[in-house]
Amino acid sequence: MFDELEARLNRLTMERLANATAVINGVDVPVIFDALYELGTVGVGMGASAPQMVIANNRIPEDFAESRITVNGAAWIVADRQPDSDLPTGLSVVILEKA
Repeated sequence: MFDELEARLNRLTMERLANATAVINGVDVPVIFDALYELGTVGVGMGASAPQMVIANNRIPEDFAESRITVNGAAWIVADRQPDSDLPTGLSVVILEKA
């Protein structure tokens, strides 16, 4: 029962909150895209951003690590994936690097 609730919640989250489209292996995938701002990570008084996206685990291909994707037309390389679980009903935060 919990798996069904989690799947429903994650599906609704992506339907309602997706603010970008990623193209992964030629397939359009709804994602939540964010360029996280981090103050002071590169020097005194300086900041940096770590672009990331949230994606449904069942939309991630097996060969996803270090793959090249586009998000809203911009080219990115997948740097890291941080899944909330290994279940296909879960979500993953994907850290991106500019291609």
